[in-house]
Amino acid sequence: MPEEKEQPKGVAQRNVGHRFHEGHPRFGGRKKRTAQQARALADEMGVDPLVFMLGLLKSDVIDQTVIENGKQKKVKVTVPLDVRLDAAKTVINYMYPRLNSTAVTGADDGPLAVATVDLTSILAHPEICRAAEDLAMQLAEADIAALDAAESGPQPKLLEAEYTD
Repeated sequence: MPEEKEQPKGVAQRNVGHRFHEGHPRFGGRKKRTAQQARALADEMGVDPLVFMLGLLKSDVIDQTVIENGKQKKVKVTVPLDVRLDAAKTVINYMYPRLNSTAVTGADDGPLAVATVDLTSILAHPEICRAAEDLAMQLAEADIAALDAAESGPQPKLLEAEYTD
């Protein structure tokens, strides 16, 4: 069993598990405000990547600068379908939420068991139908009362002596 080393007296004791001395420069980790800095830089340059990609989707051609014989000139260039599809895949993430898929399984990762109820015999008799409706309403009211009680917190209980006159 290795012996425990005593820490030097000059090391800060606040964070015992930390292996660097106080004031040591931090390396790695998440860089803060990178998205904010990128937006600020795009605003400063007067560009918007989302608008550019939407422009690729809207038009079959884009203006491109070509240098011929030392002179710049603008030419129209067709946008290939695969580039337009890639732009659409990127832009769609900003416009529609991504749906998560959840596997729904029954007991022991088996199929779901579906319960069916035949209500024809209940609906055939009006008095049984009314009784079922009353029961359903009482159950719903009990659920609402339980929710209200849970939201309002515990209620004080009255002692038996308070009930008598």
